[in-house]
Amino acid sequence: MAATLKFDEPSELRIPMPWGHISAKAWGNPSKNPVLGLHGWMDNAGTFDRLVPNLTNSMYFVAVDLPGHGLSSHIPAGMPYHFGDYLITIRRITKYLKWSRFSIVGHSMGGALGSFFASMYPKIIDKLVLLDIIKPISQDEGVTAENMASAIEQFLSIEDKLKPDFVPSYSYQDAMQRLISATDESLTEDAAKCLMTRGTIRVDEEKWSFRRDLRVRSPTIYRFSHELSMNFLTNIQCHLLIVKAKSAPTFGGPEPVIAKTLGIYKAKCASFEYVEVEGNHFVHLNEPKLASEHINNFFLNVPKSVL
Repeated sequence: MAATLKFDEPSELRIPMPWGHISAKAWGNPSKNPVLGLHGWMDNAGTFDRLVPNLTNSMYFVAVDLPGHGLSSHIPAGMPYHFGDYLITIRRITKYLKWSRFSIVGHSMGGALGSFFASMYPKIIDKLVLLDIIKPISQDEGVTAENMASAIEQFLSIEDKLKPDFVPSYSYQDAMQRLISATDESLTEDAAKCLMTRGTIRVDEEKWSFRRDLRVRSPTIYRFSHELSMNFLTNIQCHLLIVKAKSAPTFGGPEPVIAKTLGIYKAKCASFEYVEVEGNHFVHLNEPKLASEHINNFFLNVPKSVL
């Protein structure tokens, strides 16, 4: 049985950025093996609140709120959120932390970011864990003039809804139910509360508002084609573990693309393991022990990759 992390509460970090700051919570001793936790789309660092206490104490786990999420700053007005900009932010974070070599645990969008980051910087990523994600979402032909125009119009439409003098508020129970409903009922109430701690703010005695930037809901203006996405991933070299939830759909592309991507991982990664666990897309948060067993085995028994 792997040892669990032994401390009362995680510490809060505030990492300066050119537009504001990135908020994060850190578990463990900074002298241990550094691990970056990356949450899913419209979630926050609270997605790891129930998983990390079940993990080995051999790591220093830093879970961040990506820009526009949780307690982190929103990007400047008028700007859209881009997948590539998140990758730049990850590099800023790890340079600030002075991590020359580290691992990543990413859920959903966070895992997609992790797979691309590990491909971009193969010499500094040791281990990568993808929680219910296999690859970044891509499409048959990549970006077209039509879907780029559509994405721009959707962004501008969302931007028009931003009113600094009006932020919708709800009772705590209503806010929690809205969050659960937005995940197709995938979250338990206990799991939803973990996300609400950083994802909501109390505006008066009875009302709560969501903190996330509404602009994160707009579709990305540029999306990779299947071919370009797979070509990108051929640069990956780290040890890789995928923990797939049996009751969740497979994200990233059609089955032939998924199969080819798994083949790339088998051929290119220092080691590759794919496991399936009972549960839905938020299994790591709803039933953390189902995922932690495999993650602990991965971190404790897989040797460091050779540079």
